[in-house]
Amino acid sequence: MTRWLLLVCRIVLSFCLWLGATAHAAGAVAMILSERGPAYEELANAFADAYGDRRGLRVLYLEDLDAKGVQDLAREARLLVPVGIKATHMVAEHTGGQAAVLALMVPRSGFEAQPWPASLSRRRLSAVYIDQPPGRSLGLIEKLLPKARQIGVIHSQQGLANIAALTQEVARRRMSLRLAEVPASGEVGAALRQVLPELDVLLLQPDALVINASNVQHVLLTTYRYRVPVIGFSQGLVKAGAVAAVYSTPTQIGAQGGQIARQWRLGEGDLPPPRHCDDYAIALNPHVARSLGLRLPEESSIRLQSGGEP
Repeated sequence: MTRWLLLVCRIVLSFCLWLGATAHAAGAVAMILSERGPAYEELANAFADAYGDRRGLRVLYLEDLDAKGVQDLAREARLLVPVGIKATHMVAEHTGGQAAVLALMVPRSGFEAQPWPASLSRRRLSAVYIDQPPGRSLGLIEKLLPKARQIGVIHSQQGLANIAALTQEVARRRMSLRLAEVPASGEVGAALRQVLPELDVLLLQPDALVINASNVQHVLLTTYRYRVPVIGFSQGLVKAGAVAAVYSTPTQIGAQGGQIARQWRLGEGDLPPPRHCDDYAIALNPHVARSLGLRLPEESSIRLQSGGEP
């Protein structure tokens, strides 16, 4: 009888431990998507595949959460993964510092500008940026436009976070940087007209005040009239009229995020510092290039610096 009771106790204990572990895993990582759409679903799937534990991953949409919902998630999960700037801002405002945070598909300037709580150790805060390191973007310009020396950038006040590193890289490559700050979205046209006559190429960066759905066609048409080629930061910009872009896909960003989360889960240590995505893709628009009198190399022949930089 005693042996039978011991056996029953062991079975019950094992079941409780399994149940607890399952519940713990189910709340281990909570991903919050800023919007519904193919890009976000693509990233979430790539993250889940690289993370390797779909039971331990919850995927939610920002539209289904309020401030209290984010606070509850921060208490229940060990790692919050906001995807996109809207979800990242919501988490920064309401996490309270309980859970670690890994933001994905956010511009570096937007990530650094968030009101992260003082209680959240920077060793428990990381990101994989959507924008590219300066060396990679300028490297693409050198490959496509070897005679280009006057590089233009229009930016908002928030975009200043990227300018210092860009300025250093431009100087290292013996180029010149022409900047124009945009105080409001309606003043993008004035900033463009200020700098375009002096430029060999315009480099666009992810800055929602400067480049958004309401003004992107105006920006591309204006640069076309001035016969200035545009280097963008997404495949969509290339389809819309930019000559080329170097960018990281949602799959590439999601896979790197999943690898970071997996290593963090296995090691239970600190998150790595925020960084650009290691992988990238290149898109070219030969039709726009030809209309500007440019000859582009084959896309497959272009090789850029692949390492993500801090």
